[in-house]
Amino acid sequence: MGFIRHSFKRRLFFIILSVTLVLVIFGGILTIQGFQARIRADHEREDYEQEVAIVDKVDEILKLSESVLDKISESDALKKALMPGPKNDLDTYSALYEVTADIRDYAVVDLYLGGNSKFSTRRGVVSEELPTNYAVLREADKAEGATVYAMDPYDATEDGATMIIARKITDVGAKGYAVIRITQTELRRILAGSFNARDGFMLADKYFRPFCLMGTAESKNNLSVIRKNLFKNDLYNKDIEENVYISEVGDSGLISIYITPPAFEKSAVHAGYQIVLMQVVISVLLCLLVASYLSTSFAKPINTLSVAMKQFRKGDFDTKIDLNREDEFGQLASGFNKMTARLKDTMRERVEAERKVNEARIELMQAQLNPHFLYNTLDTIKWVAKANQVPEVATLSSSLATILRTGISENQFCMLESELDLVRNYCDIQKIRFDDCFDLEVDVEESIAKAYVPKLILQPLVENSIIHGLEGRSDGRIKITADRIFDAKENGESTLVITVTDNGKGISDEMIKLIETDDPEALKGHLGLKNVNTIIRLYYGREYGVSAKRTDTGTEMTVRLPFSTETPVKEREITP
Repeated sequence: MGFIRHSFKRRLFFIILSVTLVLVIFGGILTIQGFQARIRADHEREDYEQEVAIVDKVDEILKLSESVLDKISESDALKKALMPGPKNDLDTYSALYEVTADIRDYAVVDLYLGGNSKFSTRRGVVSEELPTNYAVLREADKAEGATVYAMDPYDATEDGATMIIARKITDVGAKGYAVIRITQTELRRILAGSFNARDGFMLADKYFRPFCLMGTAESKNNLSVIRKNLFKNDLYNKDIEENVYISEVGDSGLISIYITPPAFEKSAVHAGYQIVLMQVVISVLLCLLVASYLSTSFAKPINTLSVAMKQFRKGDFDTKIDLNREDEFGQLASGFNKMTARLKDTMRERVEAERKVNEARIELMQAQLNPHFLYNTLDTIKWVAKANQVPEVATLSSSLATILRTGISENQFCMLESELDLVRNYCDIQKIRFDDCFDLEVDVEESIAKAYVPKLILQPLVENSIIHGLEGRSDGRIKITADRIFDAKENGESTLVITVTDNGKGISDEMIKLIETDDPEALKGHLGLKNVNTIIRLYYGREYGVSAKRTDTGTEMTVRLPFSTETPVKEREITP
């Protein structure tokens, strides 16, 4: 595979060859299978129609037989002939021949009384006896007027048997029965020409014992295979190459089995696949020529581009590609030339920019001396104020120095307890400014106070409460609480919820909407809130941040961020 993978030309060649082979092979196979499926569907539809026609013909014979039995059961003359007493045989036979006219061409009808055939449509003297416990008469006796279908055991072979259709005649003194016999010879004669010579037909009872076998069914043992499969609870057509259609004939309980040859012989299927194989061979030869030409045509400009890129990688920024083409390869060459020219200019600009950055770093380091100088100066003011017994000035300078120390610290995170201390210092300054017009209350558990938060996120909220909420009040109250809310997903994660409430005039609906918006520019006039919201969302994502609501007694500002007591070792990746 390395021989192919390391060359674009060879890869392109084998891709074209593989795709062509797949399309030809699968296309040919799908075409043959689609054609076969269509022919099979048409073949099965024709077979089904043929089977329905022959089943209807058998059903018609059985319905005529049922009709004859109905007429016999309703004939007073025939029922009288089966009763004790004198009989007029002429009237009896006249009635019998009249009601059996529709089936007498292919069936024999007997009237039995006490096991003896008293009247019959057969030619010759009637002298047959049939015991009343004989299977078919016993079943007819139990059926109480319903029709019974059976086969004559005295005229049954592996190829078929005489069909017996019997019914008990009620309203007679002794046990009277009407019995219709249809031989397998007559069945074959009636059904001859109802199906194609290549097909087979079997009529069997519910135990799959045949009444008649016709067509190709005579020369094959399909019926025994079907019986064996059903006995094993397998598919009835298992191990049978032909198509087999099984249907019940009306309500008789008899089974029609229609057998047709496959739509395609094996030789025809093999011939189709041989054609596909020939197409594959021809396609491979053509594909070799086409793939060779295309791979060479595509690989040449790519090789030119590859050589130029290697030279460029070695530091030759003056490398150019000369391809007189207007296609995509020409565009690539033109783009490469423009890229090398721009990169050469960029390298020159980068050197100049690095020089300026180094100068700016020196200036920044010098500028950082000023806050330290200011902090040291404030510390000096504090001690001078204490020495001269001016506590307000000492408080102002001490608190401001603490705030300044936090502000110039390089740490981006601090413990919540440190953030709360900074707020206390800030409030000490504001109390002096506003003549103690408010009180600060902090209610935070020690375990929660150990959580790490971005620095300087609470002071802007407290400032907002003092300046905008408590304006004009002399009894202002500000309360800070913090809670840890565990995630409902039970994954161990939790959320730190810090709440700042005041008893001021309440925040406006417009301001609430501005705080909840994702657009930081909306808080342009409220720099502190804007910075807090932006910092939290950049660190943790848009699901965290600041929210606000108006209460009955003032305003409630809420800060949500992940709870963590671990010291951040590096800045979090900024969330886009």
